[in-house]
Amino acid sequence: MAVLALGLLALGGCAGATPPIDSRALVLAVAADPAGPGQIKYTLAIPSPQSLSGSSGGGNEFYYPSTAAASFDGAISRLEDQTSRDVYLGQMHLLMLSLQLPPLLRDRLIAEEQRIGEVDHTEWLALADGPAARVMQPPPLQERLPAFYFSTHFSCRTCQSADYGVPAWRAEADLASAGSVAVLPVARLDGANIAIDRVAALQRGKPPFIFNPEETLAVMALRGRLSKGSLEVSTPLGPAVLRGLAATARRSAVVGADGRLHVRVRVSYKGLLAQRPERVQHMTAAAARTVEGASAQALTRLLTAAIARAQAAGVDAFYFGQALYLQDPERYRALGDFSRALQHAVVAVEVKVSLPEQGITA
Repeated sequence: MAVLALGLLALGGCAGATPPIDSRALVLAVAADPAGPGQIKYTLAIPSPQSLSGSSGGGNEFYYPSTAAASFDGAISRLEDQTSRDVYLGQMHLLMLSLQLPPLLRDRLIAEEQRIGEVDHTEWLALADGPAARVMQPPPLQERLPAFYFSTHFSCRTCQSADYGVPAWRAEADLASAGSVAVLPVARLDGANIAIDRVAALQRGKPPFIFNPEETLAVMALRGRLSKGSLEVSTPLGPAVLRGLAATARRSAVVGADGRLHVRVRVSYKGLLAQRPERVQHMTAAAARTVEGASAQALTRLLTAAIARAQAAGVDAFYFGQALYLQDPERYRALGDFSRALQHAVVAVEVKVSLPEQGITA
């Protein structure tokens, strides 16, 4: 019996199936930049063995091996030769794609990344204005906790005007859903830090459609992801400043008797009055209504400008296609190319602004 038990243990095959932690290269982020024809340059952010062991004596805390390959899998194989370790993607927190990546290669990478079993697909997906490998790297003072660094920049409602974080699974779901558009943050270097004040819409097979900073806040409001926006507005009583603007959006879509798509969007903003108009000594109810009305007009102009430019390009960054699909899937399918239908759609925008009395602050 003892000999049989020992034999079973030897035949189990489990003892060496999983490599120990000290033989793995734990990837915390991946950057993808254009390389030669048909290839992408992949750069990995990997903590050094010294930092994983808690050692603080000399050496770099992270190293960034890179290689060019026609596929992500091919790049991993080459990088394992460089690192002399098994590359492990199960701890990846960020996939940073260069804005300059050819659309076909970009789409193939996103699809391939979704098929990697050890990745849980909750990592952030972002675009880089500039070399993705450089934008990906946390500044020196924050390198010890890069996972928290990425979370702060891509999903932090308490410290940014909008929630820019888009996990990979969400982007893939948006690309496969009605409208077929994913909206991702565009990161750039601002000194030693990352700055995010723009988003870009991705459609399969097409270059990214980039919104400017003002349009970005409108896009975030229409997608229900604006939480701490600010606005300087001219009112009949003088200029005023709003802060802490949070937005909720409701949309409906139908195909009218004229065969055109008709969309109605209702956006409600709630915020605080940071600076009252210069002609107002005490914020009365009438004065508050004047500021709210002027703010609603200004925000309506911002929303319609962002919608109009995206609509002209057939880019549905606002879930209009989803609204029609949920209300009338047969009509949505009958439209065929939704991007073309959007270009000829009639869009109505309604805006409401509420400024509670407790928002009157210095």
